[in-house]
Amino acid sequence: MRAGIEGIDELLRDRLLIMVNDQSAIDVLPHVPARTGGLVVTGAAAPVRCREVRNALPETVVVIDPGSHTQQIATTDAPFGFKTNYGWRDLDLAGLNEILDGQRDNRASYAVTPTCFIPADQVGDASILKAAIHQANQLRRGDTLVLLPCSWRWLRRSSLPHLAEQIRACRHPVALILQADGDPLVRDQAPEGLRQLCRSCPRLVLWRTDLAAFDAMAHGALGAAVGASAVLRHGVAPRPDNGGGGHRPFPVVLVRRLLRYHRVATLEDWFARIDPWTCDCAVCKGSALTRFTDSDADVLAALQHTIRELYSMHEELDATLPGDERIGWWRQQLADAWEYHRLLASQTDTEVPIPKVLQAWRRPSPPALPAAGKYRGQDQSRPS
Repeated sequence: MRAGIEGIDELLRDRLLIMVNDQSAIDVLPHVPARTGGLVVTGAAAPVRCREVRNALPETVVVIDPGSHTQQIATTDAPFGFKTNYGWRDLDLAGLNEILDGQRDNRASYAVTPTCFIPADQVGDASILKAAIHQANQLRRGDTLVLLPCSWRWLRRSSLPHLAEQIRACRHPVALILQADGDPLVRDQAPEGLRQLCRSCPRLVLWRTDLAAFDAMAHGALGAAVGASAVLRHGVAPRPDNGGGGHRPFPVVLVRRLLRYHRVATLEDWFARIDPWTCDCAVCKGSALTRFTDSDADVLAALQHTIRELYSMHEELDATLPGDERIGWWRQQLADAWEYHRLLASQTDTEVPIPKVLQAWRRPSPPALPAAGKYRGQDQSRPS
């Protein structure tokens, strides 16, 4: 058994991580607070980057997302796997421990399981979920976060109780990724389902997400990891070929007042005839949000602005008490964003539609799911 770390739950509690590719990690690091933030690094060079950051800043939380969920669909016999230089490798318990040890040897703050994608379209998918939790429960270590990359369909009322049961049965904290074409939380029953899950599973972390991190943490999630780019803000269907060629990035900014990410081109259209909104974060220093061009320097600056704004919001959330006070703070953010949408429409004389997810978040919160049983160390996840 490999020695773990003390209190992985305390490392995760109320912490907002930024998920970033290996090429951008160093550039965003100065904008990530060590006490309440951290990095999740993706990409082939993630182990190297993790080691570099932790060697230079040992107090910074940095972990590796193995990315197996973007490459392979899980099966009951092989819920975990890893792409090597010699091809795909299904992992038994010994192989899983080896991969997790490798992350820690590269100085990751804790290990993250290389879980493959768990769909929700076939009859046997429930057994795949159970198999993943069953195998994870055999890990005799205290330094591991179990990744569950799932279809958004697991949040539907028919599937949600089983997902909650398996998360509660896990001996380790669980990081949930929701996969969809686009925003998973615009799907029917998904926003309510996620809130119920967060209220029902106290060791749940929302992974590879967007501003849903704040809704989740307000409703009881242990922590969250927000993607630095659009492709890292929700799960993607597995693509063994890694999905084709690259594209030139364009500037996208988080507009805090609207609780929305926007392309700068959209902001330029809105503010074509009036003074644009400005931002006082440490990156913008009072400058206009429309100033970013598609140059590499401006694309990076737009990302750094967004990270500053995320942590400004997180600082406010972190200052609230979990429960009603935190939910009240989040509801106020949503109410303010609603009014800013109306103000912007009035100022610009244009239609500024309120996103579907913001409308869903303003609805009353559902209660926690009924407990299916008490998990006092017994393994309830053995496949039947």
